[in-house]
Amino acid sequence: MLSNPVKERLLSDQLTLGAWSVLGSPLTGEFLAREGYEFVMVDLEHFPTGVETAMHYFQAIVAGGAVPFARLAYNDHVYVKRALDAGALGIVIPLIKSGDDARRAVEFSRFPPLGQRPYGGGRISIHGPDYLARANDEILVMLQIEHRQAVEHLDDILAVEGYDGCFIGPTDLALSMGMPTPLQGGCPELEDLIADLARRIRAAGKPLGTVVRSVELCQKRVDQGFRFMSVGSDLSFMLQASRQIRQELTDQGIWPA
Repeated sequence: MLSNPVKERLLSDQLTLGAWSVLGSPLTGEFLAREGYEFVMVDLEHFPTGVETAMHYFQAIVAGGAVPFARLAYNDHVYVKRALDAGALGIVIPLIKSGDDARRAVEFSRFPPLGQRPYGGGRISIHGPDYLARANDEILVMLQIEHRQAVEHLDDILAVEGYDGCFIGPTDLALSMGMPTPLQGGCPELEDLIADLARRIRAAGKPLGTVVRSVELCQKRVDQGFRFMSVGSDLSFMLQASRQIRQELTDQGIWPA
C-alpha cells in the first residue's frame, strides 16, 4: 500500500502545501509533483477531466514524487469510488451542507465497518495485498465547507466520525453568503467568517485546508490554523509567468504597448 505522508503530517498538525491541476494534462501533474509540491489536486469538479484521464494523472503524480488527490464533482458514491479506484489517495468532497451529507461522504469513501465503500479490484491491486486493511487509514477525506447551510449546520458536520478534515472554499462561501468574493477583493465580513470557521473546526480537532493566492495570505491562514493548502494551479502559474514576460517585453519596448 502506498503510504500517505500528507495525511500523516496533517494528523500531527504539520503544514503541507500542494498545487491544483486543472488543465487536463497528466504531464502538468507530473511536473508540479517534481517541483516539490507535497500533493497535486486534480480538479474533477469544474474542469473537463474524466476518470480515465484522472487515472493517468495519478500515475504521473506518483512518478513525480507527490501524493495524488482529487476534488470530486459531487458527494456521490459513483464519483467517490471511481476516483479512489483509479488511485487517488485523497479526496475533497464539495458542497457538504449538513451532518447527513457528511455521513454519506464517510459511507461512500470508507470500507466497512467505517463505511460501505465496495471493493472492485482493478487498479488498486497495484497498492498491494494490504490495501483493504490500510485504505481507511491512508486515504485522506476532506469535506468542503463552502455554503451558507454548511455554516448553519457546522456543529452537526463536525460531530460526524470517519472523515479527516474540512476544506474551506472561500469563493463559493462568499457567493452563498451574498458577500464579495476573493476574486472581487473580498470583504472584512468574509475574513471574519473564515476566521470563526477555522476556530470552530480546529476546536473540534479537525485539520483545516483551503486555497490561497499569495504568500501573504498563506502566512495568514497558517496563523489561523490552516495546515493543508493549495498555493496555485498549473493554469494560474502559466498565466502569471506569461503576463510577467509580456510586461517585461513591453517595458523594454520589444512588445508593442
